[in-house]
Amino acid sequence: MPNSEPGLDFVRAPPSVDNQAGTSAPLCTPAYRIQPGLAAAIALKKSGHNVVVLEKDSGLGGSSGEPDGCARVAANGSKILLDWDLEAMALANATFLPSFWLYKYGPEEAPGSNVLGLHNYEDSLFKEAQMEGRHMVFRHRSLLRILYEKLQPQDNTKAGGDADCGPHVSVLFGAEVVNVDCAACAVTLRSGEVHTADAIIGADGERGIVRRVLMDEENAGPDSATGLALYSAIVPKALVVQNGIADMFEDGNLSSIWAGPNRGNRNGVMEGEAEDVNICLYTPDSSQDGTWKDETEMTITDVLGSCDARIRQLAGLAGPATCVQIKKPYELESWVSSSGRVLALGQAAHPFAPAAFHCYSAALEDGAFIGRIFSHTRDHARVPEFFHAFQEHREPRCARMNGADNVYIQLMTMPDGVMQEGRDAGLRANHAAGRSVLDGDLQDVQDEFIFVCVEVAAASIRSN
Repeated sequence: MPNSEPGLDFVRAPPSVDNQAGTSAPLCTPAYRIQPGLAAAIALKKSGHNVVVLEKDSGLGGSSGEPDGCARVAANGSKILLDWDLEAMALANATFLPSFWLYKYGPEEAPGSNVLGLHNYEDSLFKEAQMEGRHMVFRHRSLLRILYEKLQPQDNTKAGGDADCGPHVSVLFGAEVVNVDCAACAVTLRSGEVHTADAIIGADGERGIVRRVLMDEENAGPDSATGLALYSAIVPKALVVQNGIADMFEDGNLSSIWAGPNRGNRNGVMEGEAEDVNICLYTPDSSQDGTWKDETEMTITDVLGSCDARIRQLAGLAGPATCVQIKKPYELESWVSSSGRVLALGQAAHPFAPAAFHCYSAALEDGAFIGRIFSHTRDHARVPEFFHAFQEHREPRCARMNGADNVYIQLMTMPDGVMQEGRDAGLRANHAAGRSVLDGDLQDVQDEFIFVCVEVAAASIRSN
C-alpha cells in the first residue's frame, strides 16, 4: 500500500472543520474506560489512518474526585505495550506480579489452615514463547496516561488531516455520543454536532450506544443477572503499615486470592511511591447496579460476610468503593452492523466480567489487531470485509479468554461442598508437590503465551 495514499478516516470532522485526508473513522469511547479506544487509535495511526476519539468524560480518566481503579494487564497485553516501545513507561508505572498466594476466605481455624498454596508464573513458558510480556498491575489512570502520551493526539480543534503530514489523530473530550446512524456512518453528539466517517468503531463498553445499536439489530434481550457483584476499592499503603498488616504484602507476596464460599477476594499492590493496595470483592450481598464512577450504597465491610480477620481489617481501611453487577451478557451474533460500517470492539463486542483477569489485555489485543488488519488497505470499500475478518479471527480467542476468566471466578466463589473439597485438595496437593497450585494443562498455558495477535492478523490478511 503506497504511503502517499490518504488513510481511512475513523470519524470525520463536522462540516465546519476542513478535512483534506480522505477516509476517517470515529472511535466512540465510554467515560472512564477509554483504554480500548486509545489502543485502537494508536494501532490505526501506526497504519496510516486518521482517527477521532470521542470521549464522554471532560478529561482523561474522569475528575480527580472520582474513584481510581486497578488495571491488571496479563502477559499477552504487556507484550503489546513493549512492542509499542512503552517498556520504560510501563516499568516505571506498574507492579510486576511474579506470583500470588491462594487462601480460603473464611475465618482461620488454626494458624496456616487457610493456606491453599502459591502460584508462580512460569518464566520457562515466556522464554519458550519468545515473549517478553509479564503480568503487570497499573493504576487505571496511569495506564490511560501512558497510552494517551503514546498516541500523541493533535490539536483537538482540527479533526481532519493532511496526507502530506501523515495521519491525523485527535481526542475530543466532553463528546458524548447520543446517536449512531449505521447507514450514514455518522454519530451525533449531545451538543448536536455530527461526525461522519468511513468507519465507526465502538469501544464504548457493555453499556455503550454501539453495543445497544447492534443488539437492537438482533432484537436481543437484556443481560441476565448472576447474583454476584464486584466491589473495588483502594487501601492506602500507609494505613496498611500503620495497622500492622504490611506482612500480607511482604517477601514478594504482592497479590493474593481468597476463595469462597459464595464470595471471593483478590488483593494486590499497585504501582507508585505509595504502593497502595487494591481490594476486589465478589459478593452476593449487594444488588446495586452501579458503574466504575459511582460510589457504593453500602460500604465494602457491609458485604464481607464471614471472612478471615485479615480481610476484614484490610477492608476496614479502604477508601470509597465502587460496585458493578456481574451479569451474563448477551452474545452478539455479529460485531458488525448490517451496513458493514460500524464495529464493536473490546467490552462492547465481548464483555468480560468486572475486574476479569484478561479484560485489559484483550482490549489491547483488539486494538493491535484492528490496526494490523487496516495496515493492508486504504480502500473504504473494503471496510465491511475487514470488520468481518476482525470478528472471525478475534471471536474464538476472546471466547476462550472469557471462558477461562469465568472459570476463575467460579473457582474463587464456589460454595462449600464436594466440589469445593476437591478444589482445595487439588490445590494443596500441587503446592505440597512443589508445583504452582493452578497447574493444569501445560499446552493450554503455552498456547496462551505463544499467541501474538499481530502475527495472526497478518496471517489472516495473507490468506484472503
